Amino acid sequence: MNRVWLFALIPLLLGACSSTPLAPGREIFDEQTGNTLTVVSKPIVFARERTDVAAHARDYATLVAIEVDHSGTFKNYLLLHRWSTVDTRMSPPPGSEEGEMRLLGEGRELKLQPLDALPISVNSGGELHVPRHGAAVTRAFAVDKDILRFIAASRLLMLQMPKEALDTPFQIYEDGRGALQEFLHQTSAPAVEAHPHSTVR
Repeated sequence: MNRVWLFALIPLLLGACSSTPLAPGREIFDEQTGNTLTVVSKPIVFARERTDVAAHARDYATLVAIEVDHSGTFKNYLLLHRWSTVDTRMSPPPGSEEGEMRLLGEGRELKLQPLDALPISVNSGGELHVPRHGAAVTRAFAVDKDILRFIAASRLLMLQMPKEALDTPFQIYEDGRGALQEFLHQTSAPAVEAHPHSTVR
């Protein structure tokens, strides 16, 4: 009898789990700049296989959406943590001139140029989804909500670093598009804002 009751309860439990809302973005006070940051609860992690240098090795690109509140002025950025499990003696980290990023989805191409300097401090580590493994190279890109919506809504999304020696596209490894949609609902930055560092075509 108890076993029958348990089997009847399982679908209800599964339904409850599937309807659990995503955690909201986290707010962080950046002591270095004095700004308040809202960080997406889960990043989008892209990866590409590197069997050319080692078995089970991968290059990764972790994409993190943040909103910066500077005395009531809100701006959105994407942080890109480029890291790898490949030995740096076989494949060195990307250089400062290799920061251009392209996002490909829905037949469109989004080109983003990195900012000259990070608008925030990355000392928060895990709170900004900085990878625990591998020396990460972090860059920042100025974006608006239309760009973030494009990323969140693209069903087939790839990332490319065209200036790197290896420009093979990265595929989604850990999907954070749902968290990005929740981030868009939560944050306050303007829906449209001109950014000379990005183009969509």
